[in-house]
Amino acid sequence: MSTAALQFEPHSVGRTSQAPVRLTRRGRLLVLAVLVALALASYAWWGSSPAVSTEETHHAAAQTVVVEPGQTLWDIALEIAPSHDPRGVIDEIVDLNALPDAGSVRVGQPLYVPEY
Repeated sequence: MSTAALQFEPHSVGRTSQAPVRLTRRGRLLVLAVLVALALASYAWWGSSPAVSTEETHHAAAQTVVVEPGQTLWDIALEIAPSHDPRGVIDEIVDLNALPDAGSVRVGQPLYVPEY
């Protein structure tokens, strides 16, 4: 065995040549997507404020009527707003009273109705 074969070159021991880290196109898109998601999450968490009540009513001012025997919402709509389409008035009555449908009224039931 020769002594030249056992000698190590000092500059090659412990050194590795590292190329700079480069992102592929997919990697750049992933980093961008994560940054956008973080920005949206931080805006949703800190940037938005809770809804503020404007104290506006969403329906016309209402009065109360009591359902009479044999009376339907159609009859009530014609009575309170004879110049309006009864279907629209019925929809408003259903909304004002949170009724499941127009046929779910009972005799003696008080109903809020819009004023026209």
